[in-house]
Amino acid sequence: MTPDTETTGTTSDATTSAVVIGNPYVLAWHVQLCYAVAFVAMVVVAVGGNAVVVWIVVAHRRMRSVTNYFLVNLSLADGLQSVFNTLFNFVYLLHNDWKFGCTLCVFAQFIAPCTISASVFTLIAIALDRYVLLRNYSLTHSSRCHPHRHTSCTTAASGVY
Repeated sequence: MTPDTETTGTTSDATTSAVVIGNPYVLAWHVQLCYAVAFVAMVVVAVGGNAVVVWIVVAHRRMRSVTNYFLVNLSLADGLQSVFNTLFNFVYLLHNDWKFGCTLCVFAQFIAPCTISASVFTLIAIALDRYVLLRNYSLTHSSRCHPHRHTSCTTAASGVY
């Protein structure tokens, strides 16, 4: 038996009935230790990596572009997800009980879909930005290459006609 459970035995017709007191779903200490190592590593890598992305774009002037600002937004959303949602759910996973109160419960339930939606909408914005950029590029450079003619097209890399 785990330390969180207590049994009282009563014998009737060679059967033993057990009364479980406490939380029977609490994980063993070695499983909790494995989860703790995995979650701490995941949060450190996520927060550290996202902080590096934000720092690179903010600190270096030549990295400031529209696409990189989208990546900063994506990094901030992922960092918020890592800090606010992952840590609280880790404690909930270990103890199988919410220990942070009603206000933080509502906040944790709000921040999860909020940060995921921010990530998804940022990825959509990046895709649309790339689509518009490539479409404008192909429209401005379509006069160099005529698909119905049998002449060679201009290549930007070699400069050969």
